Amino acid sequence: MGTPPLNHGETQPTRTEPTGPDAGFPGKSGTGVQVCLVSSCGVLDGRTCWELPPDGMRLGRFTLAADDGRVDPQVSREHARISSEDGRWKLETLGARNRIRLNGAVLSDAAPLQPGDVIRLGSTLLLFAVAPAGPAPGDADPELLGDGLAMRAVHQEISAVAPRPNSVLITGETGTGKELAARALHRKSGRPGALVALNCGGLAEGIIESELFGHARGAFTGAVSSREGLFQAAQRGTLFLDEIGEMPLGLQVKLLRVLETRTVRPIGVTHEVPIDVRLVAATHRDMVTAVREGHFRADLYARLAQWRLALPPLRERREELPMLIRHLLGRLGETGRLLDAALVEALLLHGWPLNVRGLNNFLSMAVVGAAPGAPLGLSPQLEQTLASERAFHQAPAPAPGPGQTRTPEQGSAADAPPAVRVPSAAELEAVLKRFQGSVTRAARHLGGSRQQLYRWLEMHGMTLDRFRSVEE
Repeated sequence: MGTPPLNHGETQPTRTEPTGPDAGFPGKSGTGVQVCLVSSCGVLDGRTCWELPPDGMRLGRFTLAADDGRVDPQVSREHARISSEDGRWKLETLGARNRIRLNGAVLSDAAPLQPGDVIRLGSTLLLFAVAPAGPAPGDADPELLGDGLAMRAVHQEISAVAPRPNSVLITGETGTGKELAARALHRKSGRPGALVALNCGGLAEGIIESELFGHARGAFTGAVSSREGLFQAAQRGTLFLDEIGEMPLGLQVKLLRVLETRTVRPIGVTHEVPIDVRLVAATHRDMVTAVREGHFRADLYARLAQWRLALPPLRERREELPMLIRHLLGRLGETGRLLDAALVEALLLHGWPLNVRGLNNFLSMAVVGAAPGAPLGLSPQLEQTLASERAFHQAPAPAPGPGQTRTPEQGSAADAPPAVRVPSAAELEAVLKRFQGSVTRAARHLGGSRQQLYRWLEMHGMTLDRFRSVEE
């Protein structure tokens, strides 16, 4: 569904609502939730946020104005209202002429709100989210983009473990930035040597062994000269082994010995060479299952996972999508390009099984398919691309919630992550106690997303206040 021609003529001369990245931290109103402006009239925002006061907020043309005063003429002066009752937030229409959409479905009555929900009024897209507990960390790595709650935890872990000698196992779905995290670990480690990388996927055991340990001249057919291995090339630096879960079992034994003795023996050489190398490995596989099924050695896993860094999938980072889209469009030479509201809504609601890599591919296709200078729109080809990616998870679209009706467009924009077992009240309570109320860590432990955890809390009638004293 497209939007009418853009109208930038109406502006608001003054505003009193808090905006920007420092607007509305817990302590100003105490609610700990906020509404962020994702885009309006085709212009990406993502920086303008309003923390909700206890009595809620009316959503209208001027209360949702961007920092530059730009307003959406398709939004009524009083379009909708977000209010709280018994600690639960809800969205309701105020009888505006233009319809409201919540998570891709038309809102006909009041409906509950959960962090991560997407609200559309006219050509304006909003995100209901948890307010950060403070400004973004100043030592975040500039290459590993993201300052939402989940990525802030990642940056903090990198800063904490990088200077230490611990081997690090980076886990995460494809496209979540595992190599970028490895680079950030190396940059913050202070090690003077180089970062050397090897992808273990798809390589024969003999090739990986030669690459890692090196070989002497004549050690095997084709070895016409001696060659230094990657362990030696990474001396006093970092060796990054990507897709470590694909490493053959026979080679796992040899890698374990290197980590235990801190020496390597090149193929065809009788003596061992001492090494000083920090090892970082990465995988998209479930390594605990791989160990349990005998595909990966438990002793090697213990050596690799002296610290485990889990990267969150993009579907749990909706608040960062405007920043990521802006960054990726800039890399494509399309800085400042306008985006149709239907496209932005589809980007927010897609599950992104290929994560940032998939987002980059999609935006590249959108640029190629758009007329020069025209706003990027949601063409049938792009809709098919999203539908094909959704088939990776083979999950049905979620049923409309209370007060919502499904529209024909919803199936082309919204999708659900894979089904996750709903924990019992006792299990949820135990996990939250263990992680001191950290939503991010509790959700990962239970195999769900932050949004799912908030729904479980509501289902069991729990609040986070009893598990923590400070909002994360």
